[in-house]
Order: sequence, then structure tokens, then C-alpha cells
Amino acid sequence: MPPPIENSATPGATRGAPSMTIAALGRMPQLPARVAAVIAAEIAEGRLRVGDRLPTEHSLAERFGVSRNVIREAIAQLRSDGVVQSRQGVGAFVIDKSTTAMLRLDAQMMNDRLVFRNVFELRAILEIQAASLAAQRADDSEIADIGAALARMQSAENWAEGGVTADLDFHRAVALATGNAYIATVVGFLSGQMRQSIQFMRQNLSDVDVRLVDMSIAEHVAIYDAIASRSPDAAGEAMRRHIANAAHRLGYDLANRADVSGVPASV
Repeated sequence: MPPPIENSATPGATRGAPSMTIAALGRMPQLPARVAAVIAAEIAEGRLRVGDRLPTEHSLAERFGVSRNVIREAIAQLRSDGVVQSRQGVGAFVIDKSTTAMLRLDAQMMNDRLVFRNVFELRAILEIQAASLAAQRADDSEIADIGAALARMQSAENWAEGGVTADLDFHRAVALATGNAYIATVVGFLSGQMRQSIQFMRQNLSDVDVRLVDMSIAEHVAIYDAIASRSPDAAGEAMRRHIANAAHRLGYDLANRADVSGVPASV
């Protein structure tokens, strides 16, 4: 086993830095989930404690023997599970799970098509209004964050991995731009809960249809353009169209409660 790596010291911390006993994972399916599980175990076993900063993406990628995209997805999963919190420009920190949102959805529940559809519908209700509010309230740095997530979507080499992360980061950035922490928390939670299901469906396709990916990116461009041009009605409508189309591509018709039997394609 390789030597342990130390966590990044939190400014002002007085205790000695704990170590993480991580070995390279090699190539295997569901890498982000496995990385997240290992880091969660480090936290559960006390080698990482509340307030500790996780090692850098580069350090974790080297230790696990995976790409930085995998590390980003793993941290995003930990964030949605209420295990860590990201601070822009600083890093990801271990937090007390008891202080996170009380909403929880069992992972197995998300395998139920009706549950997944209903979560998608709730996400639509929130995000359409969030896009409108973002167009009214976003400052320049928040618009830049939305644009950066869009750029990552457009440049993702592996849409089933990096594309999913960038996609959900885009929606989280829009929610943050509302200036309403509750909207951002709930949208982030719902996106995180849907992440594994979307990845699973995409990874089980023989090939991701490039045309569908292009359609999805074009829809995000429309949302970004409307927010950047400070057009609340256009932003809300662009988000409505995107979520309806995304649901359809995953086999759901949000206008028809009984329709939960479609064949998933690509968001």
C-alpha cells in the first residue's frame, strides 16, 4: 500500500494533520462512486474530520490513479450527500452531516421510474423560476461561473462522465445566481440525487448520440444567453424547454403522469 497522504490543513487548525490511507483503484466501473466511498470511509474512520480540507484534485487523482474528472464527480457526489462543502477558490471541506438539508432520497428509490420522474418534475418547477431570477439578479462573476460550466460541457471528451458533471454544475451555478441559498441547496441536492441514475442510463447506451448531445448543449447556450442578456422571461422559457426536452430524452413526458416507460437516451 502506498504511503498515506495528508489532508490540506485548515487555516487556524491546531491539531495535527490526519492521514488518508488510499491506494490506487486502477480501471473499474463506477469509479466516481468508488472514490467517493473511499473518501467517505476516511471521514467515518476519523482520518478526516469536520473542518478538514480535502487534498487537491491533482493529489487525489494521482493517489487513486484516476483522472481529475473522476475526482470532480466523486467530490460532487460527496457534496450532494452532505459530506463535504466546496468553497470557491479554496477547496472542499468536511462538514457535519447533521447541519445539511434534511431532504434525503434513498439511492434505490431513484431506480424507480415514477420516483425519478417526480424528482425531475420538482427540479423543473424550481429551475424555471431560478433561471428567471438569475437573469434579474446575477452579478458578473456569477454569469462567468455559468459560462465556465457551459464551456466544460462543450469541451467534455467523455460526455457520460465529464459531461454529466459539467451539466449539473451549470444548473447549480444558475441556482446560486438567484442569490437565494435555499434554491441553490435544493437544486444542488436534487441534481446530486439524479447524477448516478443519469450516468447509469448513459453508460448503458451502446453509443451516445452526438446529435442529442449537441441539442442539449444548444439548450444550455440558450439559457446562458438569456441570463447574460438579463432577460428573465426568455431565461425561464429556455429552461422550461430544456428540462422538458431533457426529460423526453430520458424517456419521460412531464405532461403525462402515467408515461414512465420510455427508453432513456441522452440528457
